[in-house]
Amino acid sequence: MSLGLRLFLSFAAVAALALALPLVFFPDQPMAQAPLALFLALAAAAAAGFFLSRRAARSIRETIQVAEAIGRGDYAKRLLVPRGGEFETLAAAINEMARGIEMQIRTITAQKSQLEAILNGMKEGVMVLDAEGKIRAVNKAFDQIFPGNGERMGRPPIEVVPCARFQAACDAVLASPDKDAPPLMTLEIGLGQDRFYDVSVVGLREARGELGAVAVFHDLSDFKRLDRARKDFAANVTHELRTPLTSVKGYAETLLQDTAGLPPERARFLEVILKNANHMSKMIEDMLCLARIEDSPMPAAPLRADALQAFLLARKECESMAVEKRIGIKGQLPEAGVSVLADIGQLAQVFRNLLENSVKYSPEGSFVTVSHQVGNGTVTFCVQDNGPGVPHEDRLRVFERFYRVEKHRAKTTGSTGLGLAIAKHIVERHGGRIWVERARGEMTGAAFLFTLAAPSGESGTDAPPQG
Repeated sequence: MSLGLRLFLSFAAVAALALALPLVFFPDQPMAQAPLALFLALAAAAAAGFFLSRRAARSIRETIQVAEAIGRGDYAKRLLVPRGGEFETLAAAINEMARGIEMQIRTITAQKSQLEAILNGMKEGVMVLDAEGKIRAVNKAFDQIFPGNGERMGRPPIEVVPCARFQAACDAVLASPDKDAPPLMTLEIGLGQDRFYDVSVVGLREARGELGAVAVFHDLSDFKRLDRARKDFAANVTHELRTPLTSVKGYAETLLQDTAGLPPERARFLEVILKNANHMSKMIEDMLCLARIEDSPMPAAPLRADALQAFLLARKECESMAVEKRIGIKGQLPEAGVSVLADIGQLAQVFRNLLENSVKYSPEGSFVTVSHQVGNGTVTFCVQDNGPGVPHEDRLRVFERFYRVEKHRAKTTGSTGLGLAIAKHIVERHGGRIWVERARGEMTGAAFLFTLAAPSGESGTDAPPQG
């Protein structure tokens, strides 16, 4: 029953009772007692109205007080109304709302505490940006990485991390129009002489559709220092070994020029010395080449090269090795050439290293093929052989320095273990990638593939291959 109906029935009952009282006590003079009955009815109605309105006002005040307490954060506050009162349903609804809010706040607080514990336990620095690109939160590791910057909240990233590239990455992620897949950008930044960080900036999609971002800073400083120490050590050792090896080679070659007075066994020993000295010299040259590739800056504008000319240069250098094993090198590149964005000298070195590797592991009397395929702005080159191939578990590691597939080590000589590593560094510095697969078609061994960018506006050619 509604509150209005209850008030109406209460007033009607009180008025009827007040009008009936004079008739009960003065049955002989009903008309004379009419004013008194009317007065009593009005007085009774006023008293009932005052009582009911005061009770309702008290319930309303209590409801307002509880609502204000909940608004201030006192979610444990509850509304106490006697059962059967006019506001019982309202009180139950407010109490249920308060209980629901209290449970939600507890859950959110627990999740926030867990997230803060996780972030503060991380070694990586974390920065959270809001939709406007201002810093919303950072963890303790970030404070240690960038100390002494004062209040960070509400400031743009560049005021805390002095790197224009990082600010540009944050702006690009925040401006991404992709609403389904959060954008991701990674970059490496250097702050000072010995501080290097790998930074990942990923976009966020909040429940109400606002865009924000999170940046994670992974410290690479120790790795960079160790890598620099390794490079310096390799460069110093190779330079120090070059001079004595040159002397050993020179003396061995001089002695071998006149072997008439030497016993055959000593002449054979000199040949072994010269052979191993040449092998060590080749290893030193490869190590120096790898160091030069790692340290040399890429040209500001991409160079344009003809892959056919690079292949012909590489085949000429591998010709003697191939003739010795009676292995043919079949070039399937078009006579019109294949244009790529690369340094022709380094591209020729990639072809030479891959050809030497294929010739080395191919059986005598077989052949090696070099082909290409154009598509999506890139050119994919493929060098295939009929050797034993590369096991699946070794295909990622064959491009590491000095790594060899174990079962083939005893069957080959003269390998420095750096040829594929050099090829990988050259290809990746040109923005491509290199990998190995099982050979295709009539070939039965390994297929080494690498990609390079094609000049803009060119789609390659399918002219007859060069034999």
